[in-house]
Amino acid sequence: MHMDYFATVLPGLEDILIEEIQEKLYATKVIKRTRGKVFIRTALNIEQLKELKIADNLYLLISKLDIGLHRSHLDQLRDQMFHLNLKPFLKKGTSYHVNTSRKGNHNYSRFEAAKTAMDGIKQRYPHTKKSINRRPDVNFRLDIDEQEGLFSLKRTNASYRFRRTDRHFSAAALLPTVAHAMVWLSHPDEEDVFIDPCCGSGTVLSERLSYPFTYIGGGDINRQALEVANENLMDTLVEIIHWDARQLDFANSSIDKVVTNLPFGRQITQEEEIDLINREIINEIARVLKEHGKAVILSEGWDEIVKVAQSSHLQILKSYPLSLKGLHPTIYVFEKLKI
Repeated sequence: MHMDYFATVLPGLEDILIEEIQEKLYATKVIKRTRGKVFIRTALNIEQLKELKIADNLYLLISKLDIGLHRSHLDQLRDQMFHLNLKPFLKKGTSYHVNTSRKGNHNYSRFEAAKTAMDGIKQRYPHTKKSINRRPDVNFRLDIDEQEGLFSLKRTNASYRFRRTDRHFSAAALLPTVAHAMVWLSHPDEEDVFIDPCCGSGTVLSERLSYPFTYIGGGDINRQALEVANENLMDTLVEIIHWDARQLDFANSSIDKVVTNLPFGRQITQEEEIDLINREIINEIARVLKEHGKAVILSEGWDEIVKVAQSSHLQILKSYPLSLKGLHPTIYVFEKLKI
């Protein structure tokens, strides 16, 4: 039996997630994509869908709703919620919450819409409990776009996108889903000699472990971040080293893949200093990278990166602008040219 789901994803990563879906999932068809969402029809169960590592969360689509723009139309929403068959998800005593987003010229808030939806569910299923603390047994989602609503069931929790509950993150750590997208763009291969020169707490390195490899190594100049990386990568084959990314202890043309998150301006206050540091890191990445090797680099607010990379014989293949908590970094994919 085929079911409709959608995956949420960081805006800017939609096309990469579609590639992952097409590569990893059988019996699955991509229906459409919108900003931050990819819709699929699949015969797979939720555990099989969790093979996706670039998605933030997975939702089972329950129903499309007709939703008006005015507060008077909230009664219509309550009535539609009342008539939904949610019995498979709501047992006696189950607590639930409806997380709502709203886009359009409505004269009611998303909080009013959420309350109305929960009231409709409670009316139909009086043995259930409306959750106030947002830690319910069941998480529903209502997305309102103008006069159309999508009502869905959240099928994943935080441990899905953060990989596990005991994972540690240092300040300014990369999201695992973004790190995985970067690893994916490097086209992982079992013969890869792979490094992250600015590894921080080791998120990129952890994600690279999802695929076969020959060598994975990483380092950072920040010893506190490396302590976190060592905790996260304990009992793995990843080598963690304290180093300066501008002076790597690797021979020329010895590395197949480099994936890294360059220091952002908010981490180092002097803009001129951060530009110089990143320029030297790019030059060092180019030195150690093999011909036709790939470098996938995340950078924010540094307009010179492509020019600097090209001067070091790194050809840009593609770029992916992202929207990340008020920041607008870009993932750049480079290939080292034959010198």
